[in-house]
This record gives sequence, C-alpha cells and structure tokens, in this order.
Amino acid sequence: MSDYSVLANHRLNESATTHDVPAQDLSHDGHLDAGLNDDIPEEYYVLILDLVNRLILDNYDIWNKLLHNQFVEDMRIATADNIPVLDGFKWYMIQDFFYCVQLIAYNADRAAKAPNPTIYERLTKTLNNTLTQWAPNALKTCTDADKLNIPDTVVFGARREEATEKYTKFISDTAEDENWVVSLLAQVPGIQSYYAIARDLQENSVDNTTAWYKIWVVENAKHRKSTVEQINFFKTNYESWKDVPYEKLSKIFRQACQCEIDLWNVALQSGRVA
Repeated sequence: MSDYSVLANHRLNESATTHDVPAQDLSHDGHLDAGLNDDIPEEYYVLILDLVNRLILDNYDIWNKLLHNQFVEDMRIATADNIPVLDGFKWYMIQDFFYCVQLIAYNADRAAKAPNPTIYERLTKTLNNTLTQWAPNALKTCTDADKLNIPDTVVFGARREEATEKYTKFISDTAEDENWVVSLLAQVPGIQSYYAIARDLQENSVDNTTAWYKIWVVENAKHRKSTVEQINFFKTNYESWKDVPYEKLSKIFRQACQCEIDLWNVALQSGRVA
C-alpha cells in the first residue's frame, strides 16, 4: 500500500470555485511580514499560514483513520462481482447526494457572511453551482444508466442515515456560527481526503473494472488542483482565521473527519438498495 501525501484531495462533483475566493495579500509580496522576528526562520511562518496541512499533521490520528476506513479498504481488494461492496457503494452515493443537497443551505449561509460585494458575488456563484451542478450531478451518478442505474424512486425514497443527518447538521451549524472563511473548515477533510484516497486506490486497487473505480476513483483522482486551491485559500485569508483559537479550529477539523468516517461506514450496511 502506498503512503498518502500530506497534501491531500477532492469530493465528487464539487467545484474548485468553493475555495477559489481571493483575499488581500498579507503584504506586497504575499508574505506575512508585519512584525516578523528576523531570528525566526520564514519556514515557521509558512507552516502557520498553511492551516490545512498544519491541522492534518496535528490530528494525524483521526486523519489516518479516515484515509484507511474499512469501506475504502474493502473497495481496494474487492472485484467487480462483489455484490455487498457494490451495494454498499450505491448506498453511500445516495447518502452523498443528500449531503450535496444540504450544501445548498450551507453555501447560502456562507454567502450571507460575505464581507464585501466582490466576495459576495463569488460565494453566490458557488451557491448557484451547488444548486445547478453539484447536487444534480450527484443525483445523476446515482440514477444514470451508465453510472449506478439506481431507480430515482429508490433514491428519493431512501431514508437519510443518522450519519448523514449528523454531518449535514454539523456543516450547517458551522456555517451559521463561524465567519465565511472558518466555516470552510467543515469541508476540508472531505475535499482533502477524497483526492488522497482516490489516488491510493488508483494505484493499488485489485480490480480497476469495478463501478466504484470507474465512477469514483478515476473522477476524484483528477482533482489535485482543487486541494491546492483550498490550501491556498486559507493561506490567503489568514487574517480571517488568525485570531480564532487554534483549539477551536482543530475541533472543527476533527469533527469533520469523524463525520466523513461515519458517512463512509454507512456503506458497510449492504442490502439497503433494492
């Protein structure tokens, strides 16, 4: 099994525009130079600015559990004729559709916190993309004949798992309670882990003809750019999170990691899709 990169990763059908919202440079050359102690290496400040990788490193216990959750390991070794894994993947994708629908409200709350017209315009564009692209694309992944071919009546008749309800409540509460920058932390483990997991499965899956490989792995392995843009988003918007206690930021990150783990675990309950 290959090692995962600390720079991680992407969620199916989500656009980089979620994270590609620039802020003012921290100085004329983009470095945090106000009050710098010349005796402290600049690399130290680079690590401070890189909130995403700092959180990953400081919370590697739960991050590693996310990357190696049981269903991901099952997808790695399963072949195309493994019905329990296929059914589990279908059920997971239905729950992921429900998650994408909830992102509409989440992104609306983030847009409402925009500090100026320029950022408001970009966040409302993200909101529109969620409504017209991400959620519909997640539904198509479930229902299209060349994808999972699940009847739409099954998708819309499915119950939301407790893990799905908890996750969607968590992202909604975070968007309501935090500013437009900090609230994006609720999505960091999802975006970052998707790419890392997909790249690992791309290199190490036993069977590359499975539905989950063709639909999920290949798609999410393309999106390194989105993970880098998310990392740069927090670097660029340092002023909007620097005064938030790091323990609070870490708690949001850990909760989001656990929500991702719990959502993957719903796939272990095979037989939910008729």
